[in-house]
Amino acid sequence: MPKLPSSTAFRFAAFYSLAFTMLILALGTAMYWAIRQELRYELEQRVVTERGAILREANDLGVGGLETIIADRAATKNSDMRYALVDASGRLRAGWKVTAIPTPGWSNMLFVKQSGKLDDTRAFTSRTADGGTLIIGADPEAIEELDGRIIPLFAVAFGLITAIGVLGAFLLSGALGRRLGAINRTADAIIGGDLARRMPISGTGDEFDRLSETLNQMLDRIAGLLDNLRQVSGDIAHDLRTPLARLRQRLDLALAGNADAPALRTAMQQAIEQSEDMLELFAAILSISEVEAGGTVVRMAPLDLSGLMNDLADSYQLSAEDADRAFSRDIAPGIAIEANRELIAQLVVNLLDNALRHTPPGTAIGIALTADEDAVHLAVSDRGPGIPETDRERVFARFARLESSRTTPGHGLGLSLVAAIARAHGGTVRLDDNRPGVTFMVTLPRRPR
Repeated sequence: MPKLPSSTAFRFAAFYSLAFTMLILALGTAMYWAIRQELRYELEQRVVTERGAILREANDLGVGGLETIIADRAATKNSDMRYALVDASGRLRAGWKVTAIPTPGWSNMLFVKQSGKLDDTRAFTSRTADGGTLIIGADPEAIEELDGRIIPLFAVAFGLITAIGVLGAFLLSGALGRRLGAINRTADAIIGGDLARRMPISGTGDEFDRLSETLNQMLDRIAGLLDNLRQVSGDIAHDLRTPLARLRQRLDLALAGNADAPALRTAMQQAIEQSEDMLELFAAILSISEVEAGGTVVRMAPLDLSGLMNDLADSYQLSAEDADRAFSRDIAPGIAIEANRELIAQLVVNLLDNALRHTPPGTAIGIALTADEDAVHLAVSDRGPGIPETDRERVFARFARLESSRTTPGHGLGLSLVAAIARAHGGTVRLDDNRPGVTFMVTLPRRPR
């Protein structure tokens, strides 16, 4: 025996086809019985009307009138009415023969035709004044025709509906199976290493297309993260190779020579400084990873952003003056947002450090804070040499360092951390031309999304 499809799509399609078929069966049965009951009611109403007319006419004729009327009515040819008048002893006085005398009231009984055949009849039985029995009935031919025609037609229609439902279940199962199979094959290819593959899109805009688009966006995001991971791994190896080689060289020279205690102390101090520099590198990488991961690191709370900005401006005022930089501020009062205080402070500090580190003496540096109904806008600007337009997106990547910054200390992670903090708060950061110099514009929503 062939095995039925075991897919969920087939089971759902078969279930709904079965439910639809059963509903059609229930509706058809209800309609059949309603029509049958209506025909039966009309049949009984004819019998009641005929009986009333016979009794009224017999009452007008007097003694023997009922027997005469029944005899005349029973002699009428091609009539679907049936009549019988039986005396108290059970002898037929007029009308059709009956197989048995029913009890008074409605009943299904058999009349005997002249040919001797039996005729099924819906009849009403009542007692006469002399103790006899009056039986008046009607031939239920309309009901029999209904049974003879409707039931076979209904059976055929029910069979067709069942066949269509089964065929529809297979067709629907096949259609869903093809769509899901294409997605499954693409997923298998991606698992097998073909990371460039993407889920197929038919262009109909249906649920499967929307699912495929969502999965493709997820795959693009994963591919970007993998590329970033490869880039970070290579950048870490590249940035650590030189300081580790220098550290090893200095330690080897200190051990190989006949250096005195002060020389050894100097070599050890230099080794410690280089170790601290590498530890700072790893700390910056961990900070970016923690911020991008979210979780318990980014805890939001109401923050007086204007107060925080003024505090940081006060802290950097003296540092800027000592470094021969002109420092200015334009901070709107009373601006509050829901954010993480430590991370926002780190964002501003990184931008200010970046401005102090990469501008020459005498450069003007400014910090500004404005707000509108939905967001706040934080800007750190300078009048330094600026950044070429081709490098303005690259400066936010990890370990990104421009040629003009190779001689300054750092690892190229400060602006990457700024971008990560802005994203963690549902905001953005962009670099604008300050003519001359640059402006880092950070936009944060008043409430995180």
